[in-house]
Amino acid sequence: MKLVVGLGNIGASYAATRHNAGFMVLNSYAAKKGLVFTYSKYCKGEVVAGQDVILLKPATYMNLSGQAVKAAKDFFHVALQDILVLTDDVESPLGVFRLKKEGGAKGHNGLRSIEASLGTKAYSRLWIGISRDNRIPLDQYVLEPFLAGELEKLNEEEDKIHQAIDEWILGVTNV
Repeated sequence: MKLVVGLGNIGASYAATRHNAGFMVLNSYAAKKGLVFTYSKYCKGEVVAGQDVILLKPATYMNLSGQAVKAAKDFFHVALQDILVLTDDVESPLGVFRLKKEGGAKGHNGLRSIEASLGTKAYSRLWIGISRDNRIPLDQYVLEPFLAGELEKLNEEEDKIHQAIDEWILGVTNV
């Protein structure tokens, strides 16, 4: 069993914000696979080549994401190497994504929470570039909605990101 987690904040006011890139990509991935989130939080199903996967959107807000990830890991008996977290990345250009087997939080509070709850950094993450505007304080920038052109650019990259998720699930990536 694999666990794919999209990071974001719950509520309509956060839905289209840059910090919700993980939720947004996970939503589109689930829709493409014909899965529907229960209580807007999780869904389970076969997504590729017979692989059962849990898709999770923590309802704990970003800074407490680790609580939900740990609970899902324990409840579904998921091994650390079978966890993938989708998260925004202000250090990468918009739409550029990177899949990493493990690593640090790079100042991301959602990842810090996951690391604290799991007691390790040994889980995979898919960083989704949202760029950065240094004229705006970081906490304000990530909580602002994507501009129309930015959202269009992110949507253009979704098929490639979905493919990277599928490859991670199948274990055919180079991470």
